[in-house]
Amino acid sequence: MNLEPRLFCFWTGSNPMSSNRSNALSTLPNTDLKVIFINQENLSSWILKNAPLHTSYEYLSSVHKADYLRCYFMHHHGGAYSDVKVIEESWLSSFDDLKKSDYLINGYREINCIETARGRGLLNDIWLALNFYKVIGNGAYICKPNTSFTNEWFNSVQKILDSKGELLKKHPSNSSRDFYLKRCDDGSISNYPIRWTEICGEVFHPLCLKYSKKILKNLPTPDFSKSYL
Repeated sequence: MNLEPRLFCFWTGSNPMSSNRSNALSTLPNTDLKVIFINQENLSSWILKNAPLHTSYEYLSSVHKADYLRCYFMHHHGGAYSDVKVIEESWLSSFDDLKKSDYLINGYREINCIETARGRGLLNDIWLALNFYKVIGNGAYICKPNTSFTNEWFNSVQKILDSKGELLKKHPSNSSRDFYLKRCDDGSISNYPIRWTEICGEVFHPLCLKYSKKILKNLPTPDFSKSYL
């Protein structure tokens, strides 16, 4: 198994980063991993010939493009992922712990039940919230590539985009942070068909619960306290 000590982060929009976000980006080398910053200019060089981006990718919001790419990269390439957030500690020991183990993914413990994803029905949402301590947060992790976990994760996201393909063509994203039923600046309601966490937390967190015995939880938690918008 080839698990390279590198960290991927994504900026899929054409809008500039806020100063807090730019400052956070400069802290990612604190992980002691090779930081690979993926944007519109270099994305194509990382897309595998036998695994093209989903045909609906172009219609996604910038946030949902990043959600899709973290899944794509962790499945096909493996390594580490992080949101562009402040990181102050090395990840090397967490990386080594995963590499020498039978675990599939290493992350930070989810902070509380409020942070678990919602949208899969009331009973499913409650069950996930009650078991939040068994899952990891979806803002940073290290993954072995092409595992049963990443395969199920990636295929689930692909199926969601398959099912929403025609709607996405008809109602593509109109803003970087668009989501289903969002109230827009002009007072209208967005018809963009993807819920805020639909292709990220709503898939990732239930899988973490399913694979809880194969998940390591000793990754340092990034700083989520700042406003990065």
